Amino acid sequence: MPRPVPENSCTTCRQRKIRCDGTLPKCQNCLRSKRQCTKSREVTSKFIIHTTNPELQSSLFERQEKHPTPEAPRDEPDLRRAQSTVSHPPSIALEDPTLATLFRHYIDVLAPWYDLNDAQRLFSILVPLRALNNSVVFKALIAFSACHMNRTTGNLQHFGCVYHASCVEELLDALNDSSPESQEDFLAATCLLRSYEILNGDMRRHQDHLLGAYSFATNRPIDLTIQGLAQAGTWNYLREEITVALESRRPVRFSAGFHFIPEPAMSDDKCANAITFILAKTINLCFADASTEDSTNRREPWDEIVGEVSSWRQNLPVSFRPFSAAPKPGNVFPSIWFLQPWHVASEQYYSVTEILLSSCHSSSTSSIPFQADQNRERVVFHALQICGLAYTNDDVSARVNAFGPLAFCGRYLTETIHRHGLLRMLNEFSKPTGWPVAPIIEDLQEHWAEIDKSLTTVTNT
Repeated sequence: MPRPVPENSCTTCRQRKIRCDGTLPKCQNCLRSKRQCTKSREVTSKFIIHTTNPELQSSLFERQEKHPTPEAPRDEPDLRRAQSTVSHPPSIALEDPTLATLFRHYIDVLAPWYDLNDAQRLFSILVPLRALNNSVVFKALIAFSACHMNRTTGNLQHFGCVYHASCVEELLDALNDSSPESQEDFLAATCLLRSYEILNGDMRRHQDHLLGAYSFATNRPIDLTIQGLAQAGTWNYLREEITVALESRRPVRFSAGFHFIPEPAMSDDKCANAITFILAKTINLCFADASTEDSTNRREPWDEIVGEVSSWRQNLPVSFRPFSAAPKPGNVFPSIWFLQPWHVASEQYYSVTEILLSSCHSSSTSSIPFQADQNRERVVFHALQICGLAYTNDDVSARVNAFGPLAFCGRYLTETIHRHGLLRMLNEFSKPTGWPVAPIIEDLQEHWAEIDKSLTTVTNT
């Protein structure tokens, strides 16, 4: 039975009868083959909310109401208060004690998630300031904060639903008429909306709704050599997209105009962003549809990434070195202590990149037993490193960023003690973050069962 063609496939890929990733303005297949990427309809807005169906831009508000958050009776006080305040400007809405609490909750608890690789802490300092005068940013902030509080305490579900729905509708209306000055505000808002959607359910089943959830200026590329809210939003978008890609094992969706050239000597945050970009490219290389690439075409970009990883590793500042390997009580993985959360995240991204490169390379060396064994050992080593880094370092922002790497690397764990250790860690990490770990655990357990069954079959034969 033929696979259904994704609705966001470009005309070029449809005619070539290959799978399209739907990236705008140019999909990865057309970018690699240097073909014209013809879309079924012209995109006229400066910004793009990336969905699996462009028609969702006109029906997004209606469809989001259908997402599986149980709706309570219409006469509940929280629901009525949310509906009565959502149309107010931020200055008036914040006179409500619940909204004031949610606003403060974002600043104290959630903003550090976004400032993981940002020394300027713009999502903690600038985003709340912008939210006071920008209703789109304000509603996105309140929606995410309410969603997190609901996930961790069971309260304020209706505030999240109402403010999210209103924010999406207002954002889509604003994008077509947005000014260049509003670019970074809308980009920050889409990052907050994406976090709402990730926390609100299994991201693999909700990929038809704000998939990728990012804003990019299609006619004004963001200069990533400087720092600012637009840049911070861009890197946050990319990390969120990497998280979804690793859990779902699919390519990262980001604009073909996204360019970042690492320098020989960089600050800590730029080093962290550099490995983020390298990992995104590695994911796209390794998760690309096999029908669109042959081994010859993949070898050159594989070699380029190997060189970039090596250069990144060699030029790291001294601050990126772990300060201790002392065992942490209860840790069944290697204990690796780092100074800052961005060091932890960078080291995990590095290990994921090494796993992907080894896995891609192993397909071409599977007939050479020695090299195949070396690749397997390298993969297991880095999988244990990723888990050890997550357990050893307690920073919540680093742990939030670790869910994607943990979901991905957990599939390579072979020892029961490590598998059980990872499951305990995922459940523990989900308590303060509200992260939906049930789909991750289910996926890992199914994969481990298949691996164990195949090993048993081989042993019996």
